[in-house]
Amino acid sequence: MRKSLCLLVFLTLVTFRAEAQNAASNAENEVKAVIQQLFDGMRRGDSAAVRAVFYPGSRLQTTTADKTGKPVLSTGSIDAFVKAVGTPHPDVWDERLTGIEIRVDDNLATAWTPYEFYAGSKFSHRGVNAFQLFRSEAGWKIIAITDTRRK
Repeated sequence: MRKSLCLLVFLTLVTFRAEAQNAASNAENEVKAVIQQLFDGMRRGDSAAVRAVFYPGSRLQTTTADKTGKPVLSTGSIDAFVKAVGTPHPDVWDERLTGIEIRVDDNLATAWTPYEFYAGSKFSHRGVNAFQLFRSEAGWKIIAITDTRRK
């Protein structure tokens, strides 16, 4: 009887852990899909696809350094960004991720994505995007992106 009870507890824990890992993997894949939709939309100039990934009130920020090397944090507008994506421009905006690390807990996800940005075939800059996402009733939505930019 004791062996059976121990076996039952063990199998329950193993099953629970496997289900939790599967749920985490599914959430990570969903977060990746949202980020991919953002960059696919940018490449196509599709402002509707880009707008769809953002939660209302989302924030865009960039950290750079001024000419003296002093750190600068600037905040951009989601509306201006979406409009710029949808406004015809001669070169494809191609942000290429060179890696992705995702952490998920409940309804919060963070993604760290090193990138290289190209305007058409010309290299523009590189850096890292730090995404914050919220799992809303409509699915995962971006609530903030902060990036770095280096030539």
